Amino acid sequence: MSTAPPPTATGSSKVDAAKAKLAAMPAPDAPTGLGLYSRFAFAGAVCCSVTHGALTPVDVVKTRIQLDPVTYNSGLIGGFRKVIANEGAGAVWTGFGPTAAGYFLQGAFKFGGYEFFKQQAINTFGYETASNNRTAVYLGAAACAEFIADIALCPLEATRIRLVSDPKFANGLIGGFGKILKTEGVGAFYSGFGPILFKQ
Repeated sequence: MSTAPPPTATGSSKVDAAKAKLAAMPAPDAPTGLGLYSRFAFAGAVCCSVTHGALTPVDVVKTRIQLDPVTYNSGLIGGFRKVIANEGAGAVWTGFGPTAAGYFLQGAFKFGGYEFFKQQAINTFGYETASNNRTAVYLGAAACAEFIADIALCPLEATRIRLVSDPKFANGLIGGFGKILKTEGVGAFYSGFGPILFKQ
């Protein structure tokens, strides 16, 4: 038994006129090039910044447990209580600035870069070859994008770790970043690049 297609008329002249007007409108052009990649970059930047920034308190407790397991020996909840009791509620947000800024950059390069490198693979190998080897294309694009994203993230992650491990080191992102740059040089920002690359 075949079914009839749905009726095109709704029974309302106003609704039918509105449908006809919408159907006659040209479809908006899909973004390409920089416009397309910037949309992916912005979406990735905002999402990564918000999610990683919101979890700053968990990261503070995790870092304290790793640095001082004797003092912080009662798990995540116990760690929160000890940090708050010893340093105040604001201490759990130590490193929020470098975390939010670092993952804003990392998310932009990661998501925008992934789409860029994926398109470059399609342009280089052709659509059919890229489609037949899509897993390799996806992995290659993701690896290239993540490598560049981690170059952007690493200095801010180094600043965050220094602030969390020593709350008296500096007063926030700008002070910590400047102090590391002045006293230890640019190389200090990338001392943990290998582990961050494998972590991400």
